Amino acid sequence: MKRCLGDTRMGIRIQHMIQQWIGNTADRLYDHMSVVSSRISSVSSMLKDSGVRAQFIKQPDKICILPKDIKDILYNYKGIRKKEYEKLIHSIKNGIIKNNNLVEFITEVMQYIPLLDIERKLFVEALLQINWTNRSSQVIFTYKLFLQNLACMQTFHTNIVINCLVELFKPKNNIEHEIGQFKDEDVERLNHIHDILREILRVVPMSNKDLLEALDSNFPFYLVHGTYIHEIYLYALLEILNYAPQLRRNILSLIIRKLVTLDANVPCEEVNNDEDMVEDDCINNGIGDNDNLTKINSGIDKSRTTHPTARILDSCLELFFKYMHEFCFVNDVLQMKNLEIMYSDIVYAFEKEILNMYGIRYVQYIMFYMCSFGQLRISIEEKFTNWLWREVVVKPNSTVPPIYRQTAVCYISSLLANASFISPQLVETMIFKLTQWLNKYITSQEYSEYIEDYAKHIVFYSVCQAFFYLFVARYKHFVFDLKYEKFLQNLSLSISKIVTCKLNPLKMCDTKIVHAFAQTTRTYGLAYCDSVIEYNERNQLPIFGMDSHLPVLIPNFFPFESYTLEHSGRRITPLFYNNMANIDCRSVNKCE
Repeated sequence: MKRCLGDTRMGIRIQHMIQQWIGNTADRLYDHMSVVSSRISSVSSMLKDSGVRAQFIKQPDKICILPKDIKDILYNYKGIRKKEYEKLIHSIKNGIIKNNNLVEFITEVMQYIPLLDIERKLFVEALLQINWTNRSSQVIFTYKLFLQNLACMQTFHTNIVINCLVELFKPKNNIEHEIGQFKDEDVERLNHIHDILREILRVVPMSNKDLLEALDSNFPFYLVHGTYIHEIYLYALLEILNYAPQLRRNILSLIIRKLVTLDANVPCEEVNNDEDMVEDDCINNGIGDNDNLTKINSGIDKSRTTHPTARILDSCLELFFKYMHEFCFVNDVLQMKNLEIMYSDIVYAFEKEILNMYGIRYVQYIMFYMCSFGQLRISIEEKFTNWLWREVVVKPNSTVPPIYRQTAVCYISSLLANASFISPQLVETMIFKLTQWLNKYITSQEYSEYIEDYAKHIVFYSVCQAFFYLFVARYKHFVFDLKYEKFLQNLSLSISKIVTCKLNPLKMCDTKIVHAFAQTTRTYGLAYCDSVIEYNERNQLPIFGMDSHLPVLIPNFFPFESYTLEHSGRRITPLFYNNMANIDCRSVNKCE
């Protein structure tokens, strides 16, 4: 009994001692944490109040000291000096090198360029990462000389050297600026880069391909880079043409291809907002002033075009237009040789990058602007329309896609209808070609068993619509001038044959164009299309149980009818016929 009681008291005493120890330990731990917390708060407050935190976080990289025995390190980079070789690469990439040390180091490395083979690629890549464009003039001179020697002596490094140089075309930050106005430091940087590229292209002709690939892969992306970066990069590309004319055609094609991408990504609302302001007033206003197909373009509120992609495209097109003008005109005097070179290169790019693109709104005006420059043996606009016409009237068994031919004839009619520099004689010639081709086609299909198959005649309908559109826009040149009386008589016969043929083009062409054409020809007694139009309208009335809907075959594409970009538009808008741009027939520019 006593033993049990003693054991119980002993257990209570031990339990009490354990609780007391735990309590004392917790108190000491709390006091320690309080001291640590107060110290941390004190240090944090000191860092915050004194700005030490920012200095600590933004502490500059360590200034590195470069070794003197570069030759031995490069010789034994896999052997006894491997660690020093790796440390050297790390120091070049991450450390700060003083100007004097960098000049000495680069000068010494130039002596051992023959050692910089493909196996020492990491060392070469580290050297190419050195920020040299904002250093002292001595550093810049030495580094430029090093890059030239490296690219010319070790040609397997030429590609990476050129790529690094092209990357430097783009400034690090986008800034607000006036179009065509660049910062002095950016222009100076570009000049240094061009000096190196000029020498590389001269010594290593095979580097032309490397340069073109680098220009393409490093072109700014509109979702990432701003207007200034795009503009200065484009400026750099155009500067290359001054010392590498052999690359002019390829670089111009590259630029136009990138501009087409920008054009395709400008939201349709940027155009539609401007067009909707005037569209309702453009319909059926009579034929006296050509207003049934046209509307003054200068009254459009161009300030609405504020989308970032539209601003980028606007500034780039303005820079491109400026280059074209300065290349073809010296002291405002047209240089015929330069004009011929520019025309050849632009037409090449137009065929490759623009003609096969449907629905773009601005980039095609490069060709429009080109046509306004003047004439060679024949006028540029006539030469261009003849080239387009050859694309339309291909051989019957040709493999040229119909949509390609349709687009070509759309360009012909839109250019001749809307450009102020087009002569009446050129319009007369083209109307004659259009109607002559149409009459021959009608004759060839007179007994065809596919006369009702509209899809087989889509090029014919596109040529018809182009003729209707062009005549309504330019009929004043002929109906008020007696010297065109014979031309109008022959044209009247052609029109009658076209509108009454079995192919029935008035049924397939755009309704607005058809009605405007019918009203014009009726007013001047050239043809009477109303009966055919009424017949077509009756046959198109919906009938229960029958599908009377006609497939949409004819593209309503009028590439030269309006231009709403603000800065580049100052060069284009005055070139419209009577300073007007076609709006009423615009259906392609409407986005569904």
